[in-house]
Amino acid sequence: MPACACGLPLQLSFKLIDASTAIHTIRLAEQASGGFAVLPLNAEPLTVEAHLADLPANGAQLCWRQISPRLAKLAMARQLCAEDPATLFTDALALLHQLEQLTPERALDRPWHRYAAWLADRPTPLRAAGWLEGRPLADGNFQPPPSQASIARIRALRALLLEQPRPQRRLSLVLPIYGEEAVTLRCLASLLQEQLRAPAPTAELEILCIDDASPAGSLDQLAALVAECGDGLLQLVRQPENLGYLRSCNHGASFATGELICFLNNDTVVTPGWLSELIRTLEGFSDAGLVGPMFLYPDGRLQEAGGIVWRDGNAWNYGRDAAADDPAYGFCRDVDYISGACLLMRTELFRRIGGFDNRYAPAYYEDTDLAMAVRDLGYRVLMQPLAKVIHYEGISSGRDHDSGPKRFQERNARLFCSKWQHQLESHVDSGTAVWHERNRTRVGRILVMEASLPTPDRDAGSLYIFNLLNDLLALGWDVSYLPADNLLWQPDYAIPLQRLGVEVLVHPWVASVDQLLEQRDDHYEVILIARPEVADRWLEAIKTHAPLARLLYYTHDLHHLRMERQRAIEPEAVSSEAIERMRRCEQRILDVVDGVLYLSDDEQRQAVERLRPRATGFVLPPRVRREAQPQPQAFHGRQGVVFLGGFAHPPNTDAVLWYVHEVLPLLRQQADTAAVPHLHVVGANPPPAILALAGDGVTVHGYVANLAPLLGRLRLGIAPLRFGAGVKGKMLTTMAAGLPLVATSVAAEGLGLRDGLTVRLADDPKTFAAAVIALHSSAELWQRQVEAASAHLEAGWGASVVRERLAQALQGVGLPVATVAMPLPEEHWPLPLGAGPEGLLASYNIR
Repeated sequence: MPACACGLPLQLSFKLIDASTAIHTIRLAEQASGGFAVLPLNAEPLTVEAHLADLPANGAQLCWRQISPRLAKLAMARQLCAEDPATLFTDALALLHQLEQLTPERALDRPWHRYAAWLADRPTPLRAAGWLEGRPLADGNFQPPPSQASIARIRALRALLLEQPRPQRRLSLVLPIYGEEAVTLRCLASLLQEQLRAPAPTAELEILCIDDASPAGSLDQLAALVAECGDGLLQLVRQPENLGYLRSCNHGASFATGELICFLNNDTVVTPGWLSELIRTLEGFSDAGLVGPMFLYPDGRLQEAGGIVWRDGNAWNYGRDAAADDPAYGFCRDVDYISGACLLMRTELFRRIGGFDNRYAPAYYEDTDLAMAVRDLGYRVLMQPLAKVIHYEGISSGRDHDSGPKRFQERNARLFCSKWQHQLESHVDSGTAVWHERNRTRVGRILVMEASLPTPDRDAGSLYIFNLLNDLLALGWDVSYLPADNLLWQPDYAIPLQRLGVEVLVHPWVASVDQLLEQRDDHYEVILIARPEVADRWLEAIKTHAPLARLLYYTHDLHHLRMERQRAIEPEAVSSEAIERMRRCEQRILDVVDGVLYLSDDEQRQAVERLRPRATGFVLPPRVRREAQPQPQAFHGRQGVVFLGGFAHPPNTDAVLWYVHEVLPLLRQQADTAAVPHLHVVGANPPPAILALAGDGVTVHGYVANLAPLLGRLRLGIAPLRFGAGVKGKMLTTMAAGLPLVATSVAAEGLGLRDGLTVRLADDPKTFAAAVIALHSSAELWQRQVEAASAHLEAGWGASVVRERLAQALQGVGLPVATVAMPLPEEHWPLPLGAGPEGLLASYNIR
């Protein structure tokens, strides 16, 4: 195998996209440094056997660059996650974490062998119509593997599972069985396999196989396997008589010892992460009572993404036969019911309700009834599509409505309708207003249009938008998000939004913004647009296709004001014509929309003075998560100053250069070498001019995914901005981490900070240097400013304050909000994180 310049084997796969959007791979078997091959839209598709020599004639564009060992591993990790998530891996960063613990050679070798075996197993690699094609456990064939093969697999998996640490959380999994031994064994094999996907199991499983008086001898091999295990992982509960599905579940639940209980059909196969996503959702949403997955057919088609119950009691499997990755079904949301084929809840709540209502015995509508009972107690019923379960529908109960358990379906529908008649009065007639009924608990539907997906680990504007989406969800809105500039799917940032409950609208499901607006013309009560470029481009289309929607505009900052200030510092950087074009653009927007969300009182005042907008203005300060306040003794365990800011934003580059060239020399003159604070520069995409500063007294970290460890050992933050506009996220982030700040007046703009109390202000090099020395050397001054800034943050930028401001803004333009804010798991779930210093590889550098 050839080697690249970094000494690693060059055996990477590259994603190539052509006009048909089919995905192809190419194995590079040439001596090269690594890189990306990109096909133009009119290029002829490549085959797996293609070589570098084939590319130029094919019309491909080559982009070569040196790659680091980490980038090589990450590229392969992303490729494995992208091509077949059911067979291989779903989380590129989790895979990378595993690979980083190995030597570079083993790190590449380990996934490659698995990938090569998968390619050999698939007759038409990467061209399958369904993403589950070729998966051994779900290959579209309803016939399961032979029992002996599954038993051998279970033995091997169990041995590995015994080596894993035992989780503190215990989950009882009730698996009703009537014959069909091979089907059950296939399900058990998938359960154990998925327990081994992560570094440690999500929960300790107690699998209760409830034998509903199966025919004699039909479960002999399963019984022998349970006896062989003998450790409580697998239990076989024999019932002397046939009780039917519902009463078997209730009987099995009586044996449950776990704090959580999951009911699972034996004709299912679970997929990676199914259980961790369900548990995360149940425990993350404090008001969740019942959660369930997205159900798939074995060929990858969508079977059900939650259920809808109509006024007449008729129940729908929402999304049946649709594409499973269609974003319309791919976000967490409230549903009327979860299919009993797989549902998870707290054992205590299940017992408080009384279990499945025996009136529906032997089966059908017991799951729908349970969901209604959960809601009747004030809890939510949630479908989490990031948890996927393959359901071989019809194996356990058949499909004939005139015989078997299916014949009870109509009777139980009438029973259900009679029992819940009062609650069903608020539902609509069967098959109408599907877009509303799929998420009926919401007060309205809002479309948020931004340039791209929010990357809150990389820039403050994205963090503002990410928190705004959270607050809209909490206030009861059904939220759709449209990255209007590129419609690009970026899993690192899209999946966390879907997990919370945001519909992420991307290509190929959205061919264009115009098409989406035309298709959903009257679907949204309000459209919120961020950034002037996005608003200027799409306002006319919005007015044409959605004339009744309220329009809100989120400024981020006054762009023309920031450009003016930049021109005052760097006359060649921005032309006066460009400034005037932006000013007119912002004025047009503020004259057309119904409401404008400004980040501060200062920004609203400047907008009124400069643009005299017709739209109603509201101040919506950006929200921050305040970290635990450091103790006074923490001062002595810290050293150094930090600058935070992504370098795609020109003011940040100028700020660091000004500090190093103008302030740092003064610090060295005023203090001895040991007392000069070391500068740490943190931010994505540092340009060459910033990278060149690394050396004596300066460390350029670049992108840092998790800031907490770094900020926890530094003493002081600086924000030496000389131009800019709006509220600066670096100020809020630094103060929230418990660091005092030295900043310029421009950096502190709009935050209401008081010089000498909550911040030290300095606009010239000499004053700035003196403030840095004072705060970095005095524990008393340091602690006083930390405490004052922390209290100031909570009063003006805390979650409850900002959420109330947003509620007032929505009500100010005639829009409803939830009476009581819905609790969200944002305080317990981490912010979305990208791929690291190499940047996002989801787009594979396509140009």
